[in-house]
Amino acid sequence: MSPVHSYKNQGADPHPHVGQFLRGKLRELHVSSAEAARRIGVKESTVHAYYSRPSLQFGILWKLSMGLNYDLLSDLIGSYPPNFPVKTDPRIAELENEVEILRGVLRR
Repeated sequence: MSPVHSYKNQGADPHPHVGQFLRGKLRELHVSSAEAARRIGVKESTVHAYYSRPSLQFGILWKLSMGLNYDLLSDLIGSYPPNFPVKTDPRIAELENEVEILRGVLRR
């Protein structure tokens, strides 16, 4: 009997297929599967296996981000449902406030 994995139950807010996301991101970055594998120290067949997996361990995503010098995790955060509360850097709010002040000054 195979174990039941409740995280695979998509429910109301399905998570993105991380393997498909990874394949698309590597294409976008013009990085081949072989090159990605070399950068993280695995076989090319391992990277190909990632493509079919709906989820990947955090450690794999971390290692890929470091090897590609690209923030895959932030791109995945962009897949949250609309209006999902995402933690932001407080400096962004300060900068947005400064921009509004400067716009006001320029309108005068």
